[in-house]
Amino acid sequence: MTDKKREKTRIAVYLLGKRGDTVLLAKRKNTGHMDGHWSLVAGHVFEGESSTQALLREAQEECGISLDASDLRLIGAMHHYSDPFDYVNFIFEADLTNHEPVNKEEHKCETLEFYPINQLPVPMSEYILQIIQESFSDKDHWICEFGWK
Repeated sequence: MTDKKREKTRIAVYLLGKRGDTVLLAKRKNTGHMDGHWSLVAGHVFEGESSTQALLREAQEECGISLDASDLRLIGAMHHYSDPFDYVNFIFEADLTNHEPVNKEEHKCETLEFYPINQLPVPMSEYILQIIQESFSDKDHWICEFGWK
């Protein structure tokens, strides 16, 4: 039997912040990863923190949105390969109709904007686009993979 290297897997959370048929997007800058591309509000899960706790923290840190766990709905998961790591991404949905996001991380985010699902801005990474498309599908829950050979 051959020993296989155990990969270091990171866990990330993504917020699909909706207002009707629009989604909240952030334009990345100065992060060293996908700068200039549009993405969802997101972040890593820290040691000792649940995925829900991580998303509540990220929503507050990145866009000043105070949400409760009851405001979130886990709608999907993506196992995503991004050299040199692989990620397990949990995607949560929240209705932001009664929230006004504010860019709290101007050093890492150029702007926050709501975009209609049928008029998404470019550039956007393929895996973020896949997350958004899966999330606006008719599925109640979904799981997918991205970036694997």
